[in-house]
Amino acid sequence: MQVKKWILSAAVIALLAACNNKGSGDEYKDTSGTTNTSTTEYQQTTRTVEAPPATRTSFETKYPKATSVTWTYYEPAVTPIDWEWSGWTVMDTSDYTASFTMDGSDYWVWYDESGDWVGTVSTVTDHSSLPAAVNNTIKAQFAGYTIVSVDKENDKNRTAYEIELDKAGDKMKVLIDENGNVLKKKGGTGDDKMKEKM
Repeated sequence: MQVKKWILSAAVIALLAACNNKGSGDEYKDTSGTTNTSTTEYQQTTRTVEAPPATRTSFETKYPKATSVTWTYYEPAVTPIDWEWSGWTVMDTSDYTASFTMDGSDYWVWYDESGDWVGTVSTVTDHSSLPAAVNNTIKAQFAGYTIVSVDKENDKNRTAYEIELDKAGDKMKVLIDENGNVLKKKGGTGDDKMKEKM
């Protein structure tokens, strides 16, 4: 009987030790080359890849100061912008994304399978650096709102700013081009929610 208790105890200890060896769950690399990063909000899975030479050359020419560059395939669920809002070309999971840091800001850039640049998004942490036309539009059309976050979006056709605003708990999201034109907005005050495409 004591042998059974000892075997059961040893099995429990082995099981607990195996569970603890999996680490904290913050980040690990499995044998398939997939990097998994989990936070309290979501789990992100990215497939790191080696971008084709022509794509890398195009990237390095456009962003010579880029650091901490990571190439992955495009993944619709893992993107820092509202793709539908951007109006950019529909991407495929065989297209490429590079995330990197430059001049103290986080950047994401997308290239299609042929190596053609699709667009770039960067975080704007210094809201006072927004173009005067964008600030004037915010003051005139969104009085009383404070800026929560700003992403600058560049593609072949335009530069625009995706801006999240807050006014006493009422959220507003707007897309404003560099000339101060409101392209899209959604949100509102209280029960008056709206979604407009300008």
